[in-house]
Amino acid sequence: MLEIERIGRMRRQLGLTQKALAKLAGVSQSMIAKIECGKIDPAYSKVIRINDALSRLKSKDKKRATDIMTPDLISISPSDTLHRASSIMRSKNISQLPVMEGGRCVGSLSDSLMVDLLASHSGDVKMLTVSKIMRESLPVIPANSLSDVVIDLLRHYSAVLVERQGKVVGIITKADLLRAI
Repeated sequence: MLEIERIGRMRRQLGLTQKALAKLAGVSQSMIAKIECGKIDPAYSKVIRINDALSRLKSKDKKRATDIMTPDLISISPSDTLHRASSIMRSKNISQLPVMEGGRCVGSLSDSLMVDLLASHSGDVKMLTVSKIMRESLPVIPANSLSDVVIDLLRHYSAVLVERQGKVVGIITKADLLRAI
């Protein structure tokens, strides 16, 4: 939540006049002036409107998930073999695969997971099915999500799936994020 004392500083950082902020927030310019100099304690609804206007301006130039994503989703099914998964990962030069079933992500497979399996398993693993070793599914975000959301998720996951109208339309990896800089 926006601290009332920060409204003036944020307005100036965004290069707005009091009149321009008032117009964007749907309040009077005199209210903005009084809030900034501490002469009134505005109604909660007015603070929300001002906060929304400032937030819209701050996020206007930020990239969206659709600007960063790779639209051609390469995936694998739970019944596929590790040999097939390995072949796809090598040929496409990718380090993880979403495991998809019925149009939704049910798990994930990464090169590090496969290396761990090879280190701990003494037999031939290429005919094992993906469902036997896959991990949790990748997070799914709406296509219009801001890059801040993507960055936060990529701190904890190897990739993020992007969906529009209930359908997965792309993937964002750390490499995609670095390309978008």
